[in-house]
Amino acid sequence: MVKLEEDEDLLDDYDDFREEKAEPERIYDYKSRRILVWVEDEENRQHVEEMLAFLLPLATIRIADSEKKATEISENEKWDTYVVDLTEENVSASEFVKVANNNPEVMLVALNYSWLSRDNEQNGIFFEPIRKLFDSENSSYGQIENQEQV
Repeated sequence: MVKLEEDEDLLDDYDDFREEKAEPERIYDYKSRRILVWVEDEENRQHVEEMLAFLLPLATIRIADSEKKATEISENEKWDTYVVDLTEENVSASEFVKVANNNPEVMLVALNYSWLSRDNEQNGIFFEPIRKLFDSENSSYGQIENQEQV
């Protein structure tokens, strides 16, 4: 019978792995964020709202169903972020997107709404980059709000 020698390095790696503790789940809080979302496609509207609410807990999210409505809402209320899907018909060439893109006080986020699917809901790796698009440290609105409080 052949006796196999144990590889000490492999055992050390196993001990290190076994002692690792799971990282606590990160808590997200976007309560200071005000997000206006333009969704043309009626079938996607509720789904987009649900998924953004899941991605951005406590954020104020308002959905507009047309360019006219999005423009009206943006003129009457203060928003720090506008979300659009540039793959929807006539969105990328719209006046709303042009104005939002040229406004330094507003962050314009372009998402492909078809990617926001329930299949990906539990996939943190998929959603983490999307969440980072909304980090308030990067938005000029957060900086303006902080300056007003001083």
